[in-house]
Amino acid sequence: MNKLKRIVVLSLVVVAIAIPLVAFNWPQENITNENLFSFFGQRRGQTISQSLIFGESEIARASDNGRVSVIISEHEDGFNWFESPLGTCAVISHDDSLLTVYGNLDTHNLNEDLFTSPSITQNTNFATTGNSAWQEKDSFLEFQIIDTKNKTYINPLILMPRLQNEKAINITGVSLENRLGKIYNLETLKNIPFGVYKIYRQIQDSTIPYKTSVLVNGVETETITFDVISKDNSRLTVAGRNPYSITELYPHDNLMLMGEIYLQQGQNIVTLTVTDFAGNTVSRVINLTVY
Repeated sequence: MNKLKRIVVLSLVVVAIAIPLVAFNWPQENITNENLFSFFGQRRGQTISQSLIFGESEIARASDNGRVSVIISEHEDGFNWFESPLGTCAVISHDDSLLTVYGNLDTHNLNEDLFTSPSITQNTNFATTGNSAWQEKDSFLEFQIIDTKNKTYINPLILMPRLQNEKAINITGVSLENRLGKIYNLETLKNIPFGVYKIYRQIQDSTIPYKTSVLVNGVETETITFDVISKDNSRLTVAGRNPYSITELYPHDNLMLMGEIYLQQGQNIVTLTVTDFAGNTVSRVINLTVY
C-alpha cells in the first residue's frame, strides 16, 4: 500500500447547510467548558470561526473510526514560505460524507502510523497539541467537522457528548442601532423613536448560543442559528432571515447581532431568547415606549 503523501494546504473551503445525525467522541480526553479557548461561530479576526479551539495541551485523538485522508504539514518539501494555517494537521474521513480535522498538532511527535495505515479507529492518538498553527497564545488543538456533501462546517458541539457544567448563556448589554448608525442602549433607555433597527446583545467570550430569537409584540422577527457555517457569495455566513457574514454578525467590538426589527409608535414588547446546545433557554422581555 502506498505511503500517504504529506501535503500542504491553505484552507478547506466549504459552503451550504445540513446536520448529519451522527455523534463523535471528544478529540481529547479531558474536556470541560473551562479548557475550551474559543468556540465555533465566534468572531476570529476578520472571519467567523469554523473551529472549536482547546486551551490546554493534551494528546489529540480520533473522534470516530475512519480513514486517513491526508496529513497536512506546517512545512513540507522545502516550501517553507508556504505554511499551513492549521499547522501540522490530520484529516480523517468518516461515513455520511464527514471529515474531522485536527489542527495545531506537535510536528515532532506525530504518530507515524498515520502514514502507513489508512484505516483509523476511534481514540487513536495523533500527537500532543503544539504551536504549529496560526493561533493566539494559549490555544492548542483546533478541531473542525466538515460535511463535504452539503459543503458546510458543522458546529462540533452538536455532535459531541454534552459538556459537564456548561456555562450559562445570558442576555445583557442590549442595544439598538438605527439605519443612520445611532446606537440606543436599552439598559438605560426605554423611549425610542419609531423605525427599523438592528438589535444586539453583548458578546459572551466563554460560550456561544445554539440559536437566538427576537419577537416584537409576540411576532417572531428573527432567528439566527450557530449550527453550521456556510458560504454565500464568497463570504462565510451563519443562517438567519438572511445569511449573516462577520461584518453583519459582529459589527461592533462587544456586540452580537440578534436580528432586525421594526418598532411602531406606541407600546412595544421586545422578547429576546437565547438557547444553548443542551436546549436550555434564557429569555428577556424589554418594554419600550416608541414615539
